[in-house]
Amino acid sequence: MLKVFLIEDAPRIRTVLIETLQAIDNVEVVGFAETEQDALTQLRMLEWDVVIVDIALRAGNGLIVLASLQTDGRRYGVRLVFTNHPSLALKNRSLALGADAFFDKSHEMDALISRVQEMAA
Repeated sequence: MLKVFLIEDAPRIRTVLIETLQAIDNVEVVGFAETEQDALTQLRMLEWDVVIVDIALRAGNGLIVLASLQTDGRRYGVRLVFTNHPSLALKNRSLALGADAFFDKSHEMDALISRVQEMAA
């Protein structure tokens, strides 16, 4: 079972993602967070294989989450960024902070879901 954790502060997007991900065979959404601090707390407590990270959060941002995961010395799973801020500079920064892939919310949701499906297969 592929365990996915979601960091997304927009309720509608979060609901769609959770429903879509849970419909994939061998995928379990193990939790979600709306803020940077909640995400960091839960990610360190839960077992997860994939985290989907939004950059702009209600409190804090996903770049700090990525940086924290990169520097705390523990081995973590796959990190996928899913954002409404698809600039090349932000993409490069995310990848430098350990993101494995970067997806634009405006037109790459299917690509994100396909990536998760491939990992769950």
